[in-house]
Amino acid sequence: MATGSRDHDPTHTSVNNSAEYQELRRGLEWLIFLRLLVTFFLLSVAIFFEIKESKYFSTHPATPIFGLICIIFVLSLCYVGALGRVKNLKAFSLFQIVTDTVLTTIIIYFTGGVSSAFTLLYVFSILSAGILHLRRAALFIAGVSAVLFGGLATLQFYELLPEYMWPWTSVWRSHDSGYILWVLLIHYAIFFFVALLAGTVAGELKTTKISLTIREYEYERLSDLHTNIIKSIPSGIITTDEHAIVTYVNETGARLLGSTPTSLIGSPLASLFPEILQAEGGQKRADRYQIRKKGLLSEPRDFDVSVGELRDRRNQLLGHLVVFSDVTDMRKMEQRAKQSEKQAAFVRIASGMAHEIRNPLASLRGAAELLRETVGDPMSQQHRLLGIVLREADRLNALLSDFILTVNGRQTHTQTVTLDEFLAKILDEFEETACQANAVSVRRNIPPGISIDCQPDRFKQAILNLLSNALDASPKGSIIEVAAQESGEEVLISISDWGHGIPEHMRDRVFEPFFTTKDFGTGLGLPMALSIVEAHGGSLELSDNTPHGVAALVHLPKSRSEKSTGKEDKRG
Repeated sequence: MATGSRDHDPTHTSVNNSAEYQELRRGLEWLIFLRLLVTFFLLSVAIFFEIKESKYFSTHPATPIFGLICIIFVLSLCYVGALGRVKNLKAFSLFQIVTDTVLTTIIIYFTGGVSSAFTLLYVFSILSAGILHLRRAALFIAGVSAVLFGGLATLQFYELLPEYMWPWTSVWRSHDSGYILWVLLIHYAIFFFVALLAGTVAGELKTTKISLTIREYEYERLSDLHTNIIKSIPSGIITTDEHAIVTYVNETGARLLGSTPTSLIGSPLASLFPEILQAEGGQKRADRYQIRKKGLLSEPRDFDVSVGELRDRRNQLLGHLVVFSDVTDMRKMEQRAKQSEKQAAFVRIASGMAHEIRNPLASLRGAAELLRETVGDPMSQQHRLLGIVLREADRLNALLSDFILTVNGRQTHTQTVTLDEFLAKILDEFEETACQANAVSVRRNIPPGISIDCQPDRFKQAILNLLSNALDASPKGSIIEVAAQESGEEVLISISDWGHGIPEHMRDRVFEPFFTTKDFGTGLGLPMALSIVEAHGGSLELSDNTPHGVAALVHLPKSRSEKSTGKEDKRG
């Protein structure tokens, strides 16, 4: 009674016993099913021969056969009922196979012994043992079958068992001992050959299945590893077919493009990155691209895009691989580094020029003071004019000192200021002087309670420079919006205008000293503002305002006193 068996997965130690139990249980279910199938076949054959010989159905010669068939059906039902309760399925399966072998011997006895047509039923028991328990069990059942069949033949040959008158077999008295021995040897050879064959094939199948299971497990692990790698990569990944149609997009890539993987799959690559492919033919033009496009945010994002070819083992083109990452923040850092370098050069030049101016200015002042001493009459015009020279020289010297202090970025002392009150004074003064003349109003969005550490006079100069730039860019009747907010450990101050914005080709030069897009001005307002903000430990950047204009963003650290208060509150 043949059946199939699938071995357990040896790589899963924690579920080893459970998997083996389930596999053996399925094998026993097939064994019971095939036993019933063979029994039904045996019943059909018995009825067929009975009707054929006697011309009518008579149960007298086949009564033992029908009785055995009923016993097998009852045993099969008992096996099914006990299948869910028996824990040692190996012993239970061997018991069934041995019982089948014994019942096969009884059937052979009632159907003619050595000359029975049902001697091959032993083969089913041997195959079942080999498939379920490999070679050793198959050889054991082959040995049991040989002993039972040989014992039956010997007992019947020597008439130690009564001869059952099965009407469709030859009479035992017509067989000599040589014929009986030849039949036994043939059957023994078949038994053990089948046992060796079944055990060997089952063993090879089991080994093959274990190997396939290990390979499948390793493939799953490798697949999971690749999947996790793809998910963990902070860059976007896109694959296309040979027609440049998107076939795969990882979650990071879809998020960077402001979409979902499902909506992007099937779309042309040219609709995502038109710069990659030519309009005609879809041929690749380069391997790396610097692309600026709209990403998750409303402002444009910079993408670094790499393009490669996907090829199979035969080096045939399957499609393209596109790897891209958002380098907007990196570009901003690079721009800030360039700005810092330019600012440092500007500081060196400005400091050198200021010192060079102060040296002759000091000589001029000394000469004017000596000349003034030679004038005796303090009411004379010479004395008065020399006094003006000395006073203006002192004023120029003070201006140069303030200028050097500003461009050098050194802080003498800072104090904590409340941002809404500090900006309110600056904006009030700015509106009274500059805004009224230009018909521009100021909109304020500065929540109370935000504090920063700054040097008030210098930081005021930086804010005034930014306000002056916004005013120069604002058309009449427009609005300058000044806002502030806390974001984590920093404070963000934004000054936005409704002007025409900064042309793309000029963005990298706006913080260069003496560079200006205006018909008037010195080009020192933004560089000095940047120097002051950086001296306070912050950063300054310009971004597009919505829907138009420019927003100057000042990032400053929160006040140290506010941080310490926050920590005490957390501890409390």
